[in-house]
This record gives sequence, structure tokens and C-alpha cells, in this order.
Amino acid sequence: MTEIKILTKITLVVYAIIWILFGTMFIFLYDMVLNPESWTNPYFPRMFGGVTYVSAIFAVLILRKKEWEDIKMIFSYFIGILTSTLIIEISVLSIFGSTFSASFILLGTSTIIIEAVLVVLGIVSYIKQRR
Repeated sequence: MTEIKILTKITLVVYAIIWILFGTMFIFLYDMVLNPESWTNPYFPRMFGGVTYVSAIFAVLILRKKEWEDIKMIFSYFIGILTSTLIIEISVLSIFGSTFSASFILLGTSTIIIEAVLVVLGIVSYIKQRR
């Protein structure tokens, strides 16, 4: 049994903070912040905001665990959901980017950068934890 390293705990804290911020933007501030193109279907972003809130709750809950084997599966879920949303964000921005306004492209680019940093942080933490 291996103990959870400090880098993994820092990664979980960062994940929880970022997911709480994203969840708040997706659920409560969708019309003000994330809807510059006047899309008419707010249900999918609000549903994803719920997923990010649940992920933040899981990140906080697994901070209490002491052993890496207890959190390995949920940590892999975190990396997987970040990787899949990163692929979706890149695809949407590259396919529909020419139809978006400059502010929406800037918002999408900043989201991609944040998600890429989180994925790299998670992968580095996972690799270091396995040693």
C-alpha cells in the first residue's frame, strides 16, 4: 500500500476549486457569461455544471483517504473526464470557430488552456504516484 503523495493532494485541491468555479458558471451564470452566441438550449451546459459539481465533491471527499489504491479509480475518472472534455472543446472550436465571435473564441481558448494544464497536472501526478 502506498500513501498519497503531496502532488496528488495538490492536484485534487486544484481540481475541486476549478470544478466548483466551472460548475457555478455553467449552472448559475450561463446566460451572463457563457452564452454570447445566444444559444437557445441551456440544458446541456447546466447538466455538465452538475457533473462538475459532483466531481468537485468527489475530489474533496477523496482527500480524506490515506492510500493510493483507495482513490486510484476515481482519480483515473478525473483524468478521463478532463481528457474527453478537452477533446470536445478543441473539436468544437476548430469546427465552429469561424462562426463564433472574438470573445467566444477567447473564452474557448482559455478553457482549452486550463483543461490542458489540468490534464498534464493529473497525468504527472498519476505517474509520480505510481513510483
